[in-house]
Amino acid sequence: MPLGKDGLFMSRKSNGDGSLRKKREGLWEYRVVVGYDNNQNPIRKSFYGKTKTEPKSKYRDWLKQAGQPQIEKVTTLGEWAAQWLEIYKKGKVEDGTYRNYAHYVNKHIVPALGHLKFEDIRPAHIEKFMRGKSSLSASAQQHIKIALGAIFETAIDNGFCLSNPCRKITVKKDKDNAPKVFSKDDITAMLEIAPTVEYGYLLELLLYTGIRIGEAAGLQWRDIDRKEGIITIRHSVARKDGGGYYLKTTKSGKERYIGINAKLAALLDRLPVRGLYVLARSEFEFESIHVLEKHYKIAFASINAELQNQERAPVPYLSPHKCRHTYATYLLKGGANLREVQQLLGHSSVGVTEIYTHVDTEDIKSSVSKLPY
Repeated sequence: MPLGKDGLFMSRKSNGDGSLRKKREGLWEYRVVVGYDNNQNPIRKSFYGKTKTEPKSKYRDWLKQAGQPQIEKVTTLGEWAAQWLEIYKKGKVEDGTYRNYAHYVNKHIVPALGHLKFEDIRPAHIEKFMRGKSSLSASAQQHIKIALGAIFETAIDNGFCLSNPCRKITVKKDKDNAPKVFSKDDITAMLEIAPTVEYGYLLELLLYTGIRIGEAAGLQWRDIDRKEGIITIRHSVARKDGGGYYLKTTKSGKERYIGINAKLAALLDRLPVRGLYVLARSEFEFESIHVLEKHYKIAFASINAELQNQERAPVPYLSPHKCRHTYATYLLKGGANLREVQQLLGHSSVGVTEIYTHVDTEDIKSSVSKLPY
């Protein structure tokens, strides 16, 4: 039996199935990956016993008690795809996001590629598969490629395959699929009238911060530091499967910061403090996304009604999320650094290992001054 670097006798099992080794004092150790941290780094745990089978038995008992999913040895893409959904996505992303991932995996990826062994899959297989999805929207194709790439990357991490055949595969972008945004003239008209109409403050807040509607619902007064000129985005309100809402961390799971410019400061001065949450009408309860979406539509209709009274052209309706696209688009057009905008929006992308670098707080605060409105 070979001697390991640390002076332990080792008998390594197949990759992904843990390692079993006998220590000098006679105990057997079974070391296995039991989960992953927020950076997707493996978390390992050791189990000990006097016999060769006892440590693995203890591991199985621990799994039952902890309710942890066991990483089973796999050979095919389909076998790992099922575990990838269970370990990396279930309970770690919003319910709706998980359903989308499950749809792309079970409806598209597994039926076409699930039977293939990792060792047999080549870039040509992926290229042919993606060409077969050319009738889908550019967005759907991109999401399928992202999910497939993540499946391969985590399979590499767990020792099931050696390379990711998706890395050089490109998906043709739909020229008409660019995010729709408000024009500068429309923004000027809306922000002129918004302070005078019911719920107009919601539209202002979304345009001045670029936050998601769920993050607006979860925004608390304690998240706003007027002295430092910074808003910390910590929470988001999300829909539950089966109805209802709950408070959670942001989509990325990380806090982020947004600078407060003069116009945003003026808006915050106008907002009444009714309780814990900035947009809530009660003292301790957050407002639901459904209610805020209704408020947004009411404000939008009121703004267009006033524009009509003034014999001015109405603003074409765009959803609350388009305020976020508008915010990002005009920051970039105004010369804001791409990394700063990524930080401000809290964007993350599956398959990209390092999107963000550290951005100084002063850069965060100054970047919002580049908005043209």
